[in-house]
Amino acid sequence: MAAGFVVVALALLISFDVMIRNLGLGNFPWLLEVSEYAIYVTTFLAAPWVLHQGAHVRVDLLINATPARFSRALELLVSAGGAVISGFLVYHGILVTAEAWQLNAMVIKELPVSEWVLLCVIPVSASLLLLEFILRGVRVVRGEDLTPLPAGDL
Repeated sequence: MAAGFVVVALALLISFDVMIRNLGLGNFPWLLEVSEYAIYVTTFLAAPWVLHQGAHVRVDLLINATPARFSRALELLVSAGGAVISGFLVYHGILVTAEAWQLNAMVIKELPVSEWVLLCVIPVSASLLLLEFILRGVRVVRGEDLTPLPAGDL
């Protein structure tokens, strides 16, 4: 919901910015930068929820064309791979966030922003993804169905 709200707010703000610029009333010079940060943050923070709901992009061709035992093994392999990659992102995300904190690094465009504030989203999101991939692996081992929910049930 928060990610959707941010996207709608950005669409409205950008439309308003274009309108006042075309009317010669000025503009919001910081809006592009805020849009970049908002898209980055919402993408990272929405990813674990999307994975949890089974609403991520998924190619079921191989899973549906193979015997149940092989497809379960493939699901387990994918969950393990996702967990490893997420763990890598957690580890390195913490390292770069801590380094930015220690150096008091700043991103200076229209708005000065502490770099660690932008980077801390990565280990937080990756931690949630790691947890979700582990839970998916547990569900595969238990024999639970991982097919995505119908769109109306999200």
